Amino acid sequence: MTIENELIRLSVDDFPPRNKPLIAKYLRSFAFPVLSKLSPFNISKTGSYLEGNKNSILQKYGADAEKDITSVLTKLNTLRKEILSNAPFRELISDNVDVQIWNKLLEDYSDEDGKRPTWMFTNWLYCECYIHRRLFEAFETSIYLKTYDPFYEQKMKGLVSCEDAMKILGQFLINYFNKSEVEIKNLREDLPKIIKCALWGNRCDLSQTGGDAIAQTESPLKLVDSLQDLMLVDESSKAVDFLCNSLSITNDDKILDIILDNAGYELFTDLCLADYLVTYKFVNIVRFHGKAIPWFVSDVTNQDFITTIDYIANKSTCEGLKELGKRWESYMKSGQWKFECEQFWTLPFHFGQIKLLDIELYNKLSQSLLIISKGDLNYRKLVGDVFWEPTVPFSQAVGNFKPSKLIALRTLKSDITCGLPEGLAESISKNDPDWLKIGKYAVIHVDGI
Repeated sequence: MTIENELIRLSVDDFPPRNKPLIAKYLRSFAFPVLSKLSPFNISKTGSYLEGNKNSILQKYGADAEKDITSVLTKLNTLRKEILSNAPFRELISDNVDVQIWNKLLEDYSDEDGKRPTWMFTNWLYCECYIHRRLFEAFETSIYLKTYDPFYEQKMKGLVSCEDAMKILGQFLINYFNKSEVEIKNLREDLPKIIKCALWGNRCDLSQTGGDAIAQTESPLKLVDSLQDLMLVDESSKAVDFLCNSLSITNDDKILDIILDNAGYELFTDLCLADYLVTYKFVNIVRFHGKAIPWFVSDVTNQDFITTIDYIANKSTCEGLKELGKRWESYMKSGQWKFECEQFWTLPFHFGQIKLLDIELYNKLSQSLLIISKGDLNYRKLVGDVFWEPTVPFSQAVGNFKPSKLIALRTLKSDITCGLPEGLAESISKNDPDWLKIGKYAVIHVDGI
């Protein structure tokens, strides 16, 4: 039996049990193909990008860096083999501040005899996060590549490839912002479009393609209208009502927290939404929460965030985009916009555990007027990565994560879902059996509004 077939031999040909956290052993869950195919593919692709950048790395650091490259490639290949053979997890060995947490968690997941968890048979959220933490460990334990992001160039290429769509949305906003007066009626009509542009930007996820750019060339505003029928839940009207009512609040610390997902075009749409909300005083301060280390291929790091704004402001080919980028640079300089990368976002915990594990972060989020959660992984963490019955209310699935009002913007790329009307899941499944996993459908959920 080949190593690729070992995971199939160990799998159970069934769907995962309802109302339980996902485990990859179930052949008909989305976790199994991610573990057996997508994750090994992404690891191999990471190695390919590293090899492709070998000359530039050697030019920057010198010939000694070649040992680092060889060492990282070996570690990546070892990780891939461990996954495909369902080998036990091992402790992390770097000196990063999070290692103690990860290794303590490994003890907690080990049985009384010290038998450690394996890829197929442990909590899937923990498993998938462990994969990406091990991937980063391969770099951080080197000499010259400690902070190397192997997908940085792909994230930036993804941004540039979507410039046509960015021009349309950016010029719309600049024209909008330059109007002498905008009535509340216009805000109510247009705010849902800007929210949904940020929602559908979530389709551009490099973790689904191994880092290959997904070009977004259509008009984002026209796209919002054409994709409305693919929205399984749309509670944007509640969000708009709440935000419009917040205009009567006059204090200077109306904070919006955006828990970011992907860099590239999606981040651009998030920045557009944040600018709209600041410009019309729905909020005064925006805190963008990203990742402290490269994570899930395309998640936003501080480098991605700063470089994206710089590209829009100084390197884009459209004057409207440059004007928009200059606005964003001014927000960063003034402190109205802040980028933060708390450790919690790259740990394998769901959001219901924030209050227990990071009370400082929970209290920070409690200061917020509104929290916007972006994307699929954040959604999975919001609802505990549990394979809920589709009709379980979103507020119930979120559990005790209640620091403030919440909006979840998500295109469906995993089989975790909830809050759907009775019979909708069954109806869609008949004609579109992979509907949960392909980013075709979307939801806007709210809680506390």
